[in-house]
Amino acid sequence: MSNHDDTQLQLQKLQFNVMQQLEVIAEDIKAGRLDAERGAAKAKALIAESEQQRVALFDTAMRASQRQRRRSWLLALAVVAAIATVVAGLLLVRIGTP
Repeated sequence: MSNHDDTQLQLQKLQFNVMQQLEVIAEDIKAGRLDAERGAAKAKALIAESEQQRVALFDTAMRASQRQRRRSWLLALAVVAAIATVVAGLLLVRIGTP
């Protein structure tokens, strides 16, 4: 579950940073340090970049989840195999004992 929590935290940080940067762009436009057209282009580029980062975060989280699921299945299979080995051993001992 920590992978999910880490991803959520990273997504929240990303969203917070993007919102801060958008506010700076808006303030620069209001103050006349940046014209509206350039500000809009800068904002669109920022949003596109953050979208790529978000997709990368989801992809990483999904791969981690799949790895964890495979490990869980392998562990369950190992437990079943160990139990089967013990049961087979007990049966062989019973069969061999008069």
